Amino acid sequence: MRKKSRGGPRTITRLVLAMAIAASVATAMFAGAPPNLLDDNRGDGLLAGIESAAFNLAINVAGFIVDPLTFTYPPVVVSGRVLEHPKIHNLYLDDDWNANNPDAPTKEQIDAFTQELASSGYLSAAAQYGVGSAEFTGSHERSIVCAPLQPVFDHAEFVEVMAWVTCMVGFNPIPAPGVFPPLSGVPSPDNDSVYVVYLPRSVQILENPCSSGIKGYHFFGAAPDFDIILPVSQTFAFVVVPTACANGATPQEILNSITNAATHEIVEAATDPLVGTGWINNSIVTDVHGNFFEQLIGSLSNIPSDLKAGEAADICEASGTMTGPPAFQHPTPAIPIPTANPLLGGSFLVAAYWSNQQNACAPFVPKTTLSLGSPSFPPGFVTSSTVLTINAVDGGSGLGVASISFRVYPEGTTPPAFTTVAAPATFSLSGSDGRYTVDMFATGNNGMVEVSHSSTVTLDNSAPVITITSPTATEYPHSATLTLNYSATDGTGSGVASINGSLDGSSTLAGHGLDSGQTISLLLELALGPHSFRVDSADHVTNASTKAVTFTIVVTAESIKQDVAIFVAAGKIWDPGLATALLSKLNSAAEARAKGNCNQAASIYQSFINQLQAQSGVGVDPTAAAIMIADAQYLIAHCP
Repeated sequence: MRKKSRGGPRTITRLVLAMAIAASVATAMFAGAPPNLLDDNRGDGLLAGIESAAFNLAINVAGFIVDPLTFTYPPVVVSGRVLEHPKIHNLYLDDDWNANNPDAPTKEQIDAFTQELASSGYLSAAAQYGVGSAEFTGSHERSIVCAPLQPVFDHAEFVEVMAWVTCMVGFNPIPAPGVFPPLSGVPSPDNDSVYVVYLPRSVQILENPCSSGIKGYHFFGAAPDFDIILPVSQTFAFVVVPTACANGATPQEILNSITNAATHEIVEAATDPLVGTGWINNSIVTDVHGNFFEQLIGSLSNIPSDLKAGEAADICEASGTMTGPPAFQHPTPAIPIPTANPLLGGSFLVAAYWSNQQNACAPFVPKTTLSLGSPSFPPGFVTSSTVLTINAVDGGSGLGVASISFRVYPEGTTPPAFTTVAAPATFSLSGSDGRYTVDMFATGNNGMVEVSHSSTVTLDNSAPVITITSPTATEYPHSATLTLNYSATDGTGSGVASINGSLDGSSTLAGHGLDSGQTISLLLELALGPHSFRVDSADHVTNASTKAVTFTIVVTAESIKQDVAIFVAAGKIWDPGLATALLSKLNSAAEARAKGNCNQAASIYQSFINQLQAQSGVGVDPTAAAIMIADAQYLIAHCP
């Protein structure tokens, strides 16, 4: 149900309707005023007059002027100023935030976020709009003195929240409103104040309930400020963050959702000079004295005009729909800001906002990238001779990068301290082979710091390991067939890039290569005696290795018999009778050799040689004859 408060009707419809009616009257009153040449919207006196008239009528209708808890000195002048040095103060609409909101970030976490935000460079790009450095002035939970105005049940109306904030920052009736600080203990407002109201997890905004994501808003109010000469009213900015709309599977995700929403509204409260007129840009207010307020009256809301003009964070909102002109959507994801505060989990998310100077979305966070020199191989293999370079860009600010911080350590070990140098940072790896983590971040000249991120590189100083299975360091009979069998492995390294075999210094033999699996007929392709087989291999980062084996080709009494069979099969012995005669001699020589009668064996082998010499070119191929003659001569020379 809706609640009616002490000061009168508390609905957004009535408040905005009152502002709309007042605006239409004021438009007529100021119609003859000359247009201003604007540096920004703050110079538009006509618009300020319209807004002032509308606001004064609205707070009168809502009962703010007569309610002692929301009392203000009329008239309130709405100047449309930006916050030159935002003073951020958190207000929790709860008596015991931590106890009553167990699934929300704690009060300490939200305060820590606000402190980190104020000390970061988040608002640096807003300097173009006149916004300077910020400060965090503390926080308060709701005060009992303002209890009559606080929203009840599970909803909060726009005017209820505004009345409660007005009470919290202004109520002190003695001796006159505004003479002493508020009884709530909240700092009194000035031209730089912005109060951020965090609604409990159980409370939604009645006029804008949670439908998807988190929806906040910002507006302005007025509180009594008793000047020495005369009483006046001090306007102030305030932001409302409905934490009930924050989504997330983890506490960190909920915290990020809230910080993203809060910063969205804080930066707009700081930069939006007049509510509903958009961000500070000369082109935004071209028709504000015309159909702007006609739309306002027709819709009873300034939302259509906001979407048309585009407030600073709205323009950059990832899910926005502005299609311009003048405000075109520039979807930009929330930006992480690093923090060493353990309450915040290493970083918090902030909303991007529009920068006219860069024609892009701020804050402009520097970005580091790691590049690998040569040799290197994807996805990150390097050697100790590889130069690694970390460079950075300023993210769009145009102010440049102040420094790069980095550290390198074996994966899984304790990280060392960061080393900070001017960009670019260059280094190389040393130590044992394996995976190394490179953590890096950059700091911009605009004060923004990148969240540290990591890359992994693998140091590989080890060459492939070569295995030669065949040939082996042994003696092979000349009649044998040799099948090459070798391989190389690189373990956890970059992998084998090349592996090549060579025989006696040559990469080919008899017109073919020497790949693993290649067969070699020793009788037809290699001469008797020693031979060297070598394998060379390299990995993808040029680590190279070599392995060689020496084997010897010999002749035996049995292998020379195989010579004859091989040449018969190859059609190299044309006369079948010759083959029979040759084998008969070889059998006799083998018997004599086996008995140790080398002279007799040599005589028979010589007869074998003589017959081949006589038949060379006649009954046997000359090349085959020469090979068998050499084998027989070997047996004569090598008799046991």
